[in-house]
Amino acid sequence: MNATRYATEFKSSIVALYNEGRSANSLANEYHLAVQTATSWVKKSQIVGTDVKGQPVTRAEFNAMQKEVARLKEENEILSRLA
Repeated sequence: MNATRYATEFKSSIVALYNEGRSANSLANEYHLAVQTATSWVKKSQIVGTDVKGQPVTRAEFNAMQKEVARLKEENEILSRLA
């Protein structure tokens, strides 16, 4: 499968158009994307909360934080066994 890479600016523009009221289907047709690709970008850009400084956190950032926490927990568990 040949995965196409899209520039961050392009993804952001698709998300902005969606947030302005365009449907994922119309954007996918106009820009020759899979509907799933457009909806995935929109979903990942959704604000799911704020950080300790009150800055918005997107779903993609939240998922990355969860992975980092899991990695750090695993690392701590390994280090505690060695101590």
